[in-house]
Amino acid sequence: MKNQTAVWLSAATLTLLSAYASAQNSPSKDESAKTGMHTMQDKHGESMGLRMKHHMQKLKTELKLSPEQEPAWAALAGAMTPPARPQRPDRAEMEKLNMPERLDKMKQLMSQRHEARIAEMDKHAAAVKSFYVVLAPEQKKTFDTKAMSGWRHGRHHD
Repeated sequence: MKNQTAVWLSAATLTLLSAYASAQNSPSKDESAKTGMHTMQDKHGESMGLRMKHHMQKLKTELKLSPEQEPAWAALAGAMTPPARPQRPDRAEMEKLNMPERLDKMKQLMSQRHEARIAEMDKHAAAVKSFYVVLAPEQKKTFDTKAMSGWRHGRHHD
């Protein structure tokens, strides 16, 4: 049993290393030119922003906010804007590093992104809590059921 595990781990390692090596041997592309994947990610980000904007407009309508509640809504909407995408590491700089240094650098970048996401979540939570206290009981029920209703399983279901 241990031999089979070792064989599978070795095969997986060789596959990853060969994929990495072939990626390193491919000709480098102009940094300004976007690959198909980057273009798709940009389009996904734009459409996600549009869906979020539509969802927030629909929620605002369903909440039937009073003029006194408008400033709290504006603060909530402002806090819910998605942050800018983090900049990708410089490819030339990463290529200068050996593999252990690259892994350390990638780990550091992941840690920074994780901390930024936690800070963003804290900002969102504080904004929701501040907004929630100005809602009437009936509005709270609507907010509880509608605020996240379209965001299940990573997809938007309006």
